[in-house]
Amino acid sequence: MEFLEFWFIPISILIAAASLFWGFYTYKKQSNIQVFLQYTQRYESIMDSFPADARFYRFNYEKALPLESEKLTIAVLKYINLCSEEYYLRESGQLSIKVWNIWKDEMERTLQSNLVKREWPKINSEFNSYNKFQRYVENLINS
Repeated sequence: MEFLEFWFIPISILIAAASLFWGFYTYKKQSNIQVFLQYTQRYESIMDSFPADARFYRFNYEKALPLESEKLTIAVLKYINLCSEEYYLRESGQLSIKVWNIWKDEMERTLQSNLVKREWPKINSEFNSYNKFQRYVENLINS
């Protein structure tokens, strides 16, 4: 009987620690899924806010840029703000590298587009409080 009593406390502690680890792992995974879904919905909403003739200019480098408009500038601002939030989540370790890698390629391609290069000078001051992201965008634009 003493043998069982001796091992009961360490085994209980081990089971509790494993349960806490599993709970944290599951929570982190669920959080990343939730963030992914919410940001995907926001992305779709932002893309819908682009003027119809401008939506695909983000990737088409051959065509002339759409006419400048306040609606287009605001749509680009919304998109870049979304990017800044995604960047912050990754930098602060709150977003998994797998989710970040899904978003990063499209984000960088868009930030290097002629459309964003044209619109950035109009809106870059909106990111003065987040200098690290502002430098990230400017490095992409200038590369």
